[in-house]
Amino acid sequence: MGFVDSVKGFAGKFGESVERGAKTVSNNSKKFAEKNKVKRDMAHIEADINSDYIELGKAMYEKVCNDPESEFAAIIADIKDKNSKLDELKAVLMSLEDKMFCVNCGAQIKKDQLFCDKCGAKVENAAAETAETVEAEVVEEAAEAEFSSEETNE
Repeated sequence: MGFVDSVKGFAGKFGESVERGAKTVSNNSKKFAEKNKVKRDMAHIEADINSDYIELGKAMYEKVCNDPESEFAAIIADIKDKNSKLDELKAVLMSLEDKMFCVNCGAQIKKDQLFCDKCGAKVENAAAETAETVEAEVVEEAAEAEFSSEETNE
């Protein structure tokens, strides 16, 4: 019976070892899940803070954007310049997509529409011509910039 007893003893020790290993894995899994939950919560809070910063920045911009004496005048001028360029590029994109803005409500509509889908106003062709003029100016500016960069490279 010595052999059977030693096998039982070995099996008991092996079982205890497996049980400890399983508990360790279980505890590590719980810790891992808790850490991921905490990290996810932190990421959500950081995203909320960043949204608040953006909202605060926009509110500050609106408050001081018309004050030429502001300490932020250079940044405000830069933002206005970039918004102007962005509007021009939007007009070019709309022209390339054969779209324009309704002069009555501002909705995007196709150039060949007779009436606006949103407000029902009659579509005027003058707005389409304006978009084409802006597109031509932007293309011309890009060509001039490319030409001048070629001259400096030579």
